[in-house]
Amino acid sequence: MYSFTKVKKYLSRRQNSISSASVILAITFIISAILGFLRTRFLYSQFFGCCLLDLDAYNAAFRLPDLIFKLLVTGALSASFIPVFASYLHKDKKIAYQMASSVINILLLVFTISAIIIFIFVRPLSLLIAQGFSDYQIDLMVNMTRILLLAQIFFLLSNFVTGILHVGQNFLVPSLSPIIYNIFIILSIFTLVPIFGIYGPVYGAVVGAFFHLAIQIPLLRRRGFKYKLIINQNLSGVKEVFRLMLPRSLSLGLGEIENTVTLFFASSLATGSISILNLSLQLIYLPSRIFGSTVGQASLPILSKSVARNQLDVFRDTVRKTIVRSLYLALPISALILVNRVAIVRIAFGAKQFPWSATLLTAKTLAFLVPVIASQAIIQILVRAFYALHDTKTPLKISIFSLVINVFTSYIFVNFTNWGILGLAVSASLSNLVQCFGLCFVFVKKVDGPGWSKIYWRITKIFLASVFASLMSWLSLQIFDQFIFDTSKTMFVVIAFVLCFVVGILAYILASLLLHIDELGEFNRFFKKASSLFTDL
Repeated sequence: MYSFTKVKKYLSRRQNSISSASVILAITFIISAILGFLRTRFLYSQFFGCCLLDLDAYNAAFRLPDLIFKLLVTGALSASFIPVFASYLHKDKKIAYQMASSVINILLLVFTISAIIIFIFVRPLSLLIAQGFSDYQIDLMVNMTRILLLAQIFFLLSNFVTGILHVGQNFLVPSLSPIIYNIFIILSIFTLVPIFGIYGPVYGAVVGAFFHLAIQIPLLRRRGFKYKLIINQNLSGVKEVFRLMLPRSLSLGLGEIENTVTLFFASSLATGSISILNLSLQLIYLPSRIFGSTVGQASLPILSKSVARNQLDVFRDTVRKTIVRSLYLALPISALILVNRVAIVRIAFGAKQFPWSATLLTAKTLAFLVPVIASQAIIQILVRAFYALHDTKTPLKISIFSLVINVFTSYIFVNFTNWGILGLAVSASLSNLVQCFGLCFVFVKKVDGPGWSKIYWRITKIFLASVFASLMSWLSLQIFDQFIFDTSKTMFVVIAFVLCFVVGILAYILASLLLHIDELGEFNRFFKKASSLFTDL
């Protein structure tokens, strides 16, 4: 009983700083990502060798459900709901709960109507966005899309629960939800695929989405949130949420258009292109989520409070430090992924059913996507900084420009070169870089203040240290591959990769010491604090 009480208390503990919240989100995300890789490996081992048409249709089936979810839910949460709910909760809990209930109910109603429309018209929509699919693939895509729409309803409710808990600075339990989701899909691959085929993991996704919501409800109730079946559109907070939501939803919509354009072009390429591109994106978005999304997610409530208290100096300083700390991790990881890309693909997806030619093509695609990691690390933080300032129009304008770059370059690379999915990877990197530099330029102009030159110099030192780390890792790889290990065997690939990665990290630490990079000491102190936090359990 004592240990259960202690675990319950630990799960309910608040994370009162960006660092502590970020480490919780990062660790749980890494666990979820590992499960995600296992999920993909098991799925591809079942279908890549025998049923590649089914696998492409499965990956494409998530496009429409994800589209309406990100337009309606993600836009409302990150840009508007969390900042507005935080400000109301600081003043009057009762009104804050009424506002939250009204927003949830309005979006649930709109989402349900949108889902019904997509359910009815899913076939012509699928024909439009996957114009290269066969009739058989279109049939599969249509049926799976309709099933997945149910999962998005659970995700809608779950993500609002997550937002409410994040405002209360409870990050641990919400961050466990994706882990539960992945576990159910993995279980479905082994239990339902033999019965239902490719539909098995789709059913698993629906069940996983339900439990994504269910595990958060007890903590929400302990925090005293009182849901009401009301729609009070006259509340100023409700109006503010939807006022701020529109530009953010349009911005996310542009991002989803980019993904849909990518699917459109990829469906016209060789069979399996969608699946291989999906693998590459899954690998590249792991570090970008760890060093960008998790930090941005953790920083939004704290940045919003700084703005609400009119502490602009604190706000500006927090954004700067958060960017530099994220890049201190993102840049060396980007460099090490570039050097060890083939080994990473072989370890993550190198099942017997995943041929060597597919491994090489995935590794090449991964190389062209590497700039996305550092770009996203900055984008996710700056976008939330603008949201904390209640400015959703600036990210929208920059997203429009990056979309134009993506569509134009994708068209050029696919139609006038023989690069195939490599061209789509280059387009994705270019659009991310454009968005990153655009946000940086406007933010520096808008949030004026001294000290930017020092920030640029610190980033330059981090870049130089990352180059040194990648060089040492590459030299180690050449030695291990040519003189020590037989890398045709998976076990030796794993050993060589771990050793090369460790060499790169040690070289990065050494370069950080020689270049007097302050973030090394900051992370050393932070990890000491984090280790003491986990030993309390």
